[in-house]
Order: sequence, then C-alpha cells, then structure tokens
Amino acid sequence: MSIHSIVAAWLRHHPVSEVVVGLSGGADSLALVHTARYHGLTVHAVVVDHQLQAGSAGVAATAAAQARQLGATAEVVAVSPAPGEGPAREARYAALGRAAAGHPLLVAHTATDNAESLLLGLARSSGLDALAGMPPVTSEHPAVRAGAAWVGRPLLAATREQTRHHCALAGLDFWDDPHNEDARFLRSRVRTELMPVAEEVLGRHLSANMARTADLLRQDSEALNEYATGVLRRLTAVASPSKNSTLSCGDLKDHPAAIRRRVYQQWLRGRAGELTSTHLHEIDAMVADWKGQAGVALPWPTMNGMRRTHRLVVRRIDAKLQLDAIERKP
Repeated sequence: MSIHSIVAAWLRHHPVSEVVVGLSGGADSLALVHTARYHGLTVHAVVVDHQLQAGSAGVAATAAAQARQLGATAEVVAVSPAPGEGPAREARYAALGRAAAGHPLLVAHTATDNAESLLLGLARSSGLDALAGMPPVTSEHPAVRAGAAWVGRPLLAATREQTRHHCALAGLDFWDDPHNEDARFLRSRVRTELMPVAEEVLGRHLSANMARTADLLRQDSEALNEYATGVLRRLTAVASPSKNSTLSCGDLKDHPAAIRRRVYQQWLRGRAGELTSTHLHEIDAMVADWKGQAGVALPWPTMNGMRRTHRLVVRRIDAKLQLDAIERKP
C-alpha cells in the first residue's frame, strides 16, 4: 500500500481539513507534509530546532522552505532543552502544542517506530501498556496539554522504508538525523543494530508484523483501562476522584490484579508522579496480601511545592487506601 493510500485510509476515519504538522526534515515527516497537501489539507508545518547539533538552524530552515514549496505555511521554533532524549522530547512536544494552538497536530510516527517501542518495552518489563502500540489519534499527550486539540498519527500503517521510498519518488531530499544512529541512545541501537539482524533472521516484514501486534495489544489495554475507569467511578462514587478520595480494599479485592493496577494508576494520575511497576505491586500488596505493612512512598508530581517538606505516601487505614502528604522529620 502506498503512503497516499495509507493517509487516505486514516483520513476516512479521522476527517480533518486544517492541521499542524511536526516537521523535522526527515523522510517520515516530509512524506507526511507532502501527502497531507496532496489530499487537500491546509497544513502549517512547525520545525522545532533543538539547537543540540552544529548546523541545526540551517537544517530547520531548509525543512521549513521545503514545506512552503509543497504549499504549506511553515515556521521554525527554537528550544533549549537539557541534554538527553527525554528533555528534548518534552521541549519538542511543548513547542508543537503551543504552535498548534487549538488545532489538530499530526506527527509522523510509523509502524517501524511502533516495532522499536515494543522491543524497548519488552526490555524494560513494563507491562501491557508499555508494549501497546501508539494510537492513531489521542488526546492523552504532552502536546495536547500544551495547546493542541489532539494528536494524530496518519503513518502508523507505513514503515520507515516506505516513507523513504515515497520521498524518492516525489523527488524530496530528506535529512538523516545523526542522532538516529548515535550509539549513546538505546533506541538508536535498537534501530541500527538489533532490528536489521532481527529482520535478517525473521523476515523483512518483521517491523510491520510487530506493529500489528502492538496495535492489538493497544486495543486490549484500552479495553482494560475503560473497565478500570468504571470500577474507579463506582469505588469513589464520583465521576473523577476527589482530592481526599479513598478506595475500599475489600471492594478492590473482588477484581483481578490487572484491573486493580489500572485503578491505582487512574486514582493517582495527576496526584503523584510517574509510577513504576514496583510502586503498583507494593500498593496492590496492601489490598491482596495485607500483613500490616507500612505505606508506599510515591514520587511527587513535577514541581510540587510540598516535595521538600512532605513525603507522598499511599497507606491502608481502616481497610481503605488513602493518599497522604506526611511531613518529613527534621
């Protein structure tokens, strides 16, 4: 299937006429801008210059010029993130969300990206959610919190090989980011070292097959999360947890562990920082294997003013789980 056909299929399910596209100048995002314009969309391309590589301003300017040649409007936004993949990603999505300003944001993730993410999730033993593929449309995204209406991924059914072929056919010169082959980054090593060997041994369609598996896992994960949302609403007796809500351990114990873990995640979302599988296991032990254990210390949300003076702890009190801020001892 061609890139044009893949994007056309996505547009049938997610009709839209005016979008912002995150453009790096690479084959994936350049193919997305080209195809979006081909299908008549009004496109504003936003190129985020992370200023982490020599010559990045020139690369960004070239990408913006290419977008304009394709009939899109374009702008370059410079950011200054701390070193590392995480800070750069956060700064990029914050900039894209602000630039989108209430419009849909399209990003150029592909089936190859989904396959790489699945392998990374397996390595981290992070559970079903970490193995689940990226959704074609989502409102749960940093760019949405920064201002985008929602985030769409029209190229999830395309491989990186297909986007490069599309650019070649269209006469589009794309930029290869040196960071994509930098062995300091784990994803880069998966991309350049692990995937080629795996495809040689298991077949050239491995990426596409893994992406389909990731998508099936995503559907399963979404169903479990939806069920857990209903459980949480019944347990708290409100549509969303109040600041002081508690959870009945007896009622929780009636549900499978897979549902309980999702209930804890949703109950603590926005009230605690990023939770690990260890956090969830220890919280669940207070419900399913209660032996009088102490509470579970959790990370504070980013930039919470109480983090220096108080600990954030989930405790079991009177057969209920509750979240407390406990003053640190001098």
